[in-house]
Amino acid sequence: MADVTMRSVQFPLFALAGRRSAELWLAAAPMSAGEFRDLRYHYLMAGMPTLPGDEPRRVAFNDAFARRIAEAIVKAEVRHE
Repeated sequence: MADVTMRSVQFPLFALAGRRSAELWLAAAPMSAGEFRDLRYHYLMAGMPTLPGDEPRRVAFNDAFARRIAEAIVKAEVRHE
């Protein structure tokens, strides 16, 4: 867990983008969480070349996305009607 937290600290903009993407998904879920997360990351990286060091940024994004959804569940922000 410390390794994942460290990535969020190392890549705060990717963590913020992941969190905001989760908030968008929570507001209106047009597709599965995984599909939406991957699509948003793809848009974030659009136009940028793939680099060997991209994986830690992806992990920071994905972790922040998952943590925000988990936080919403714990706080009962998620309601299915």
